[in-house]
Amino acid sequence: MRIETDGYVVGLIEKDLVMGKDTLHLAKNKMSVDTSGRCTNLYLNGQGHTIYGLNMSRAMFYCVENLVENLTIANSRFENDEGLSAAGVAVHLKDNACVRNVKIRNSVVKSEDIAAGLVAYNDGAMLNDTNENSLVSSTNIAGGLAGSLRYVIINSRNSGRVSGRVAGGIVGSGDKLGTDGGTITGCSNNGMILGNGSGSVSVGGIAGYAHRTSFNGLKNTGLIEGKSTSGTLTVGGIVGRLDTTQNVVDCGNWGRVHALSGKKVYAGGIVGLYYGELQMVGETLSRVSWLVTSYNYGPVTVKASEDFAYAGGLAGYITGSLISADYNRGTVKNEGSSKNRYTGSLAALADWCSVAGNYSYVDTLTGSHTASLVYEFAGANNSMYRSYYGGVEVPPVGKYSDDPSNIYQKDSLVSLGFEEMKEALQIYDGGNWVRTDCMAQAKTDTNTVCTVKVIADFFGDSDKPYEVTFLEEEGKTFVAPKVKTPHLKVVVSARNISVWGLAPSRPVQVFDMQGILVTAANSQGAAVNLMVSKAGVYIVRHGNESRRVAIR
Repeated sequence: MRIETDGYVVGLIEKDLVMGKDTLHLAKNKMSVDTSGRCTNLYLNGQGHTIYGLNMSRAMFYCVENLVENLTIANSRFENDEGLSAAGVAVHLKDNACVRNVKIRNSVVKSEDIAAGLVAYNDGAMLNDTNENSLVSSTNIAGGLAGSLRYVIINSRNSGRVSGRVAGGIVGSGDKLGTDGGTITGCSNNGMILGNGSGSVSVGGIAGYAHRTSFNGLKNTGLIEGKSTSGTLTVGGIVGRLDTTQNVVDCGNWGRVHALSGKKVYAGGIVGLYYGELQMVGETLSRVSWLVTSYNYGPVTVKASEDFAYAGGLAGYITGSLISADYNRGTVKNEGSSKNRYTGSLAALADWCSVAGNYSYVDTLTGSHTASLVYEFAGANNSMYRSYYGGVEVPPVGKYSDDPSNIYQKDSLVSLGFEEMKEALQIYDGGNWVRTDCMAQAKTDTNTVCTVKVIADFFGDSDKPYEVTFLEEEGKTFVAPKVKTPHLKVVVSARNISVWGLAPSRPVQVFDMQGILVTAANSQGAAVNLMVSKAGVYIVRHGNESRRVAIR
């Protein structure tokens, strides 16, 4: 239903809309959107319904200046090969506009400029939005939900694959230029985020790059991987690079962080390269940026660098920040042939930083220059005190600038074994900390594994093709390669599905005919059994193979 009055448009979707011949097929003809620059004063309420099979050259709308909410976009494609941006809902979301409770599922967004799951340029607010199993790909900037952020994204999530020169699971680039920055709060990513290019490349679980953007209560569990053939690479579990950012608070990473190659490399479990903000307070220049109550379990690995590489469990290279109440439990490996490979379990290099009340326990730190906490304090106005470390027998600090403004309380840095540290950390109780049967943890940390190494590292999964199962009119799968030689065997008995011929340690997934994941299991051997709750037609997928089964 459409109501239009005084330039204000109200749209209410009263049922699911199918643009192709069925819910799995794209519309036969590609549709375009008005790109004259005009904004639509639109209130669109999907009322919980789904639009299937959109096949568009850019987005559903060019510019929105009101509200889009309660809508799912499924089995759709938004692709532009003319150097323009593309997104699921809108190219531009205006000031004071909002996209709320909107999901893009099992779809593809591709562009040579900015590609985003829902909004390319976000000057408004995005609340409780989702990218579920959708591919977002660009040769420039790519974000799982927003390409460019200038205001807020709250309580949103991504499980799709995102790839670009600047790539993030939630936001590609946060680039607020005014005095009041953007905000990303309560968001999470478990999709694979890949960065690649010949120049500067930035990739992170939440954002690839951010300027004047605050990060609060964010989580990443997905693989974060980047490479630059000839430029600077910044890669982090939460964000690749931060410029003039005021705070990173209550953020946690469980994902693997891989820096494959670059001329200059910065890699960290939370952030690769962090330039904090300094401000004049009276007549004194003071730090106003924070990296606090944040933690990393994911392994951080630099495979190769040409000039130098900084790798840290929390940050590779950090300036102008308070680093407090943080901890690292992830291995940090700084490999390759460069002689300038700097590694710290918290950070490789800190400048104008105060580091206090942190801990680290890891069994692996590699590089040409290593330290159990921070390898080097450079410049002035640094302080280091009251922290615990263990697992690797290297000094807590490698180099400390002799500037008279620096404070280094070496005796307050304590080396402990694993069991000793569990006991000692019980002093961290109350406030932002909670006691556990293992190490003390931040209140937002859900880890329950009490081992020295929590997350194992491995490589190769980013080389596998990403599968999106919608169909084009002629019936060919758009992204997934067609399997020529069948190996998968599926047998149905009542509502049980038995699957044979499995590759080890790869998931078996069952989708309904709308592309929704119904159940899944990891294969521990050559066979697996799964159960569905109701009759219907399902797709069983394992790797590049799939089977259609009917449950009666």
